[in-house]
Amino acid sequence: MSAPATESLATRLRQVRLARRADQAPKLPATWDVIKVGLTVATVAWLAAATIVLIVKVAAGASFSGIGVATAAGWLAMNQTALTIGGVTIGALPLVPTLLVAYGTFHVVRRATRDADSFNELLQVAGTAIVGPLLATALALAVIADGASSVSPVGNPNPLTAFGMTLLVHGVAAATGLVPRVLPAFLDEFAVPASDRVGARGGAAAFFVLVSGGAIAVFVGCVAQFELIGEVIAAGNTFDGYFGLTGLSLLYLPNFVVGGAAVSVGASANLGGTVIDALSTHAGALPPVPIAAVVPASDLGAWGALFFAVPAAAGVLLGWYTRSADIVAHLRAIGVGAAVASLLMVVAAGLSGGTLGEMGHAGVGIPVVGVFTFTSLGVAAVVTAGLARLKNYLAGRGSATVDDDNAADDDLVEPDFDESDLEEVDLDELAADDANADVPVADDVDPTVAETQVTD
Repeated sequence: MSAPATESLATRLRQVRLARRADQAPKLPATWDVIKVGLTVATVAWLAAATIVLIVKVAAGASFSGIGVATAAGWLAMNQTALTIGGVTIGALPLVPTLLVAYGTFHVVRRATRDADSFNELLQVAGTAIVGPLLATALALAVIADGASSVSPVGNPNPLTAFGMTLLVHGVAAATGLVPRVLPAFLDEFAVPASDRVGARGGAAAFFVLVSGGAIAVFVGCVAQFELIGEVIAAGNTFDGYFGLTGLSLLYLPNFVVGGAAVSVGASANLGGTVIDALSTHAGALPPVPIAAVVPASDLGAWGALFFAVPAAAGVLLGWYTRSADIVAHLRAIGVGAAVASLLMVVAAGLSGGTLGEMGHAGVGIPVVGVFTFTSLGVAAVVTAGLARLKNYLAGRGSATVDDDNAADDDLVEPDFDESDLEEVDLDELAADDANADVPVADDVDPTVAETQVTD
């Protein structure tokens, strides 16, 4: 009997040793997940940039020299790092590539943190997603520095700006990917009031209303200036030129949408030598890009006042969404929402603008657009809240007046009752009528019992 027990004990000890070795062994799947989180976005972006550079060189019939430098410059442009090409500094870079790489980081972090068990693991995933692009930026700076020493037209960017913009783009994207996992615990830990939560959501919704209004304005401008846009594209002369100008316009489309949203809140936008606001236009030189043709060449007049309907609609949405029975909580939610919307507008304006070399500056004034966004949304939301509260007050007062009038009428009505109208009632006749009434008897009831009950 002892042999099987000894064998069983030895088997169990062997299993324990194997389990300990498995725990101490490196976890290759986890390591591979870290590599994917850190390098996926940067690798895909570099491959896409290299492919575009190759297509352009093949279409232009140029040599394949300088592919590495052009690819590195493309990565920095995706991260909104100002580039100097041929002695001309370009800081107003297209937003479409930036939005794509930011979405890539957001998606990678969101997917990698679905099964995370601790806050430290969440931070590790987010940190890895940021470190990978920073390493890619360091590589891009090294490649450009090596190419600048030869014959490359791309100058050395500012390293601090390059790392800072990369950290900003991918840091915001990674933080956004952590929101579903971290935000509920954060709100509960710091006991954030419900008015602040509702106000933040309302501010985000108001910001998207502003952006949607800017997109509508750009679309209307494209329709109105369709012939002029076609003329600018025709200046490309060849299919390569047509394709390049059209693709460049599409890449810069979000920049113009942000500019339209900024104009709608009352700020002024600059594009080269042209200054635009909702009511006036000071014409000047424009970049030779088809999308620039949407900028009006003269004052819009009364049509420009339609721009102000966009922040009005956003403010009404904010005031309605943050409605509350408590007027203090309602106003606080409106303030938080206006602040969130203005912050998002400031970030969008900062990323969409910059220098255009010899043509000057493109974009809007960042402090101005922040103040105007907060003011326009706040005023419209407060007016909406005040009108809604006045309506409720008048409705309540009217119903209370009707109730009081009815109550007063009830008090004044005297019962139409006279004792002389009563007739004498013979109790014996009532009893006889009840005794002669037909009483239904169930089938399963004894007739004797039923008769007794009727008699009683």
